[in-house]
Amino acid sequence: MNTPKNPVRRAAIAAALLAVTAGHAGVWSWRNAPTAVEAEPGRIESVSYSPSGRDYDPTHSPVVARADLEKDMSAIAGFADGVRTYSTLGSQGQAAEIAAAKGLDVTLGVWLSRDAARNEQEVARAITLAKSVRGVRRIVVGNETLLRADLTDAELAGFITRVRAAVPRSIKVGTADVWSEMVKANATVAASDFMGVHVLPYWEGVPADKALTWIRDRLDSVRKAHPGKKLFVGEVGWPSGGENFHDAYPTPQAQAAVVRGFAAEAGALGIDYNVVEAFDGVWKSTIEGSPGPSWGVLDADRAPKWAMSGPVGPSYGDRVGAGVALAVGLVLSALAVFRRRSNGAFALAAALGGNVIGFAVGGAVAAAYGEYLTFGALTTWGSAFALGALMMGVAFADLADVARRLLTGRAPELLPRAPRASGYAPMVSIHVAACREQPDVLAATLTSLAHLDYPNYEVVVLVNNTDEERLVRPVEELCAALGPTFKFHWYKKISGFKAGALNAALRHTDPAASVIAVLDADYTVSRDWLSKLVPVFADPSVGIVQAPQEHRDGHETALKAAMTAEYRPFFDVGMQDGLASQAFICHGTMIMLRRAAMERVGGWSEAGICEDTELGLRILSAGYRAAYTDERLGEGLAPDNFTQFRKQRDRWVFGSTQIVRAHWRKFLPQAVGGEAGLSAGQKLGYVGNWIRWWSDAVGVIAAVAAVTWTFAALVLPLHLPPVAATAAVLGALVLRAGSSLLAARYASGNRWGESVGACAVGMALSTTVALAALRGAVRRKDAFRVTAKGGKRGQSRFCARPEAILSAALVAASLTAALVNPLGTLSLQLWAILLAAMAVPNLMAVGFAIHDTLPDRKPRAVSAPAPQAEPARAGSQALAA
Repeated sequence: MNTPKNPVRRAAIAAALLAVTAGHAGVWSWRNAPTAVEAEPGRIESVSYSPSGRDYDPTHSPVVARADLEKDMSAIAGFADGVRTYSTLGSQGQAAEIAAAKGLDVTLGVWLSRDAARNEQEVARAITLAKSVRGVRRIVVGNETLLRADLTDAELAGFITRVRAAVPRSIKVGTADVWSEMVKANATVAASDFMGVHVLPYWEGVPADKALTWIRDRLDSVRKAHPGKKLFVGEVGWPSGGENFHDAYPTPQAQAAVVRGFAAEAGALGIDYNVVEAFDGVWKSTIEGSPGPSWGVLDADRAPKWAMSGPVGPSYGDRVGAGVALAVGLVLSALAVFRRRSNGAFALAAALGGNVIGFAVGGAVAAAYGEYLTFGALTTWGSAFALGALMMGVAFADLADVARRLLTGRAPELLPRAPRASGYAPMVSIHVAACREQPDVLAATLTSLAHLDYPNYEVVVLVNNTDEERLVRPVEELCAALGPTFKFHWYKKISGFKAGALNAALRHTDPAASVIAVLDADYTVSRDWLSKLVPVFADPSVGIVQAPQEHRDGHETALKAAMTAEYRPFFDVGMQDGLASQAFICHGTMIMLRRAAMERVGGWSEAGICEDTELGLRILSAGYRAAYTDERLGEGLAPDNFTQFRKQRDRWVFGSTQIVRAHWRKFLPQAVGGEAGLSAGQKLGYVGNWIRWWSDAVGVIAAVAAVTWTFAALVLPLHLPPVAATAAVLGALVLRAGSSLLAARYASGNRWGESVGACAVGMALSTTVALAALRGAVRRKDAFRVTAKGGKRGQSRFCARPEAILSAALVAASLTAALVNPLGTLSLQLWAILLAAMAVPNLMAVGFAIHDTLPDRKPRAVSAPAPQAEPARAGSQALAA
């Protein structure tokens, strides 16, 4: 049903969408508001230089074309008065001459290391350049040589003395190192004309708003250690992107505030300084991590990141992120609101959910724009977007389904609880297939069928694949006692799983029966089951009539209460949503089928293990429609324990993959070879339902990959997972869990304890679902494993070995990520939390499986159906006798 045509309601829906979208736009406007930076130095005194470019890597291409060097120096001359190099050899050695020709003052760098021969080459070339290039104003002999411990204080002082003696006095000679090394480098400072000090507050974990104060304090410490010596700040700066370092967070705004603020202050105090650096160096991510490429005042394409005056506005990526966020939020909201029934309250809830997801996507897009396109970034962001899109899409679909049910009420397509009187009463054949079922369980089912108030029906009981006469003879005797309406047949061996048994039951069906009803062997039904639902078949377009499942033994144990509560939301939310789109998931009990429709499509398929959903799909493809009531007209038994619950869900999921294998052409658009029959809405509905299974499969693959990445990162320079993407996936997990809890509590009316239990036991099945889906992707057939019900819960084998292995690996990886994060990196903190969150469902499965292995201290009898007020058929009197 589309949005109602009522003008007032339409206006309320539109107003809700517009209000939330406007609020979302306001959030992005606030987020992207220009940041005021008071300092306006105009120009920078000097910047560090290394060849730039997105594809440049000095390990692969150490020599840069002269034309590229000239472009770099021209770009630098646009905002700075000088340049600092770090070597006299190779392209950096050529840069000095080109820089001087562009009018730049040159601080010539001499790279010193433990390679004595190279050191001599560097020194000799420095002396030559100092004498031949007029723009050289300063020589820095060695860069952080003391920090790396490549040379001692005395050895470095010796190199400085040699250079000082060989170059003109107008050129100042010294070294540059971190402030903590310069404080104690007495010999080096004594031999130098200046103290070259590196002050990089980011690498000290200092917040950006306290960076200038920290710099002043460190410079004062160096001055006090060496009074009277001229100061040169050899490196000062801040990255514009990448991970945080303790409390230091890199952003373009923070970079502008630190660089512009220090430049203005240094200019006022007459301090010589050099900003690191001129251009972003993409190649530095392998040696400095994620902040490495983003220290440049200009980006890798030589474009400025911010102006030297005025407020610092949002980056292009931030603006793109805002646009994507608003578009995603609006599209998701509109799809949820205008595709099905809606009202103002639902429109508001859907818009809030859609825009929250839009904000997460927009934030991830903005963050991705701040990354340079490398193989590591592509791998990390590509996988993050793929996983995040799937998880958030499924989370939003769950939220929309639950919110629609809670805020708009029962689906109008549902059958009325009190149907109109009808004289239509065709013959119904009720089929009960039983495999190794306990006689007392079947007795309860057959007794309830004997009390039906419908005038024209038969019951075909087909016991199959059961050798033990103790399980068969009591049922045969009961059928005889209940009278000729009950037909008993025993097939010791039959192929085709449950579908084979139901096909056999069809062969024993009265030719006059036009409706086939199917009931599981453990189900007791209300007296009016048939009388309420069979008249719906008076409409010739109806091929399927379905009633929900319910369980009568949920009170026996806390686990059964949780399982019973977990089943209910599917029938109270999912089935109603499927009814609206006619992407209907049939289930093989409490179902009625038009016999003519069954015969038209070929009856039950024996090729798969989900014969009910498969037959329903074929009937709907043939042009029939399904009808559904949310009234509980029958009750069955819950699985005996978690092992059986797990087995049942495994069968359902594997069976769904068999259906996709067999009928995949039905879900394709006809334009690309799809089969006719299902509407576009039905195709989308079925695919959407099955994507939920596959999201668990992708989640398990992601969990294995995450564990692998975590431990591989200990030895390889792998990219950290993006903060925005990790947060989005975490949010999606929370949103799905919250939607499940709301559905269980409010849509199905479970108590809070039952609802929490339903969420726990449902989450515990996530790896079971994943493995079944993955197994179905590579295997065509599987055994039909009957779910044990109605027996005393004996001890079971431990059934959750995959979950135990995966949860142990995830917990170990989570602890590892937390322990190897001394820098307090937010992305790694979130990563550790995500790994722990992935472990939770598996740990729940382990807990339930351990419980299955414990002896049952309180055996309970099977719940029998409530006594009927009066027998409806003569056979029930014989049973009582």
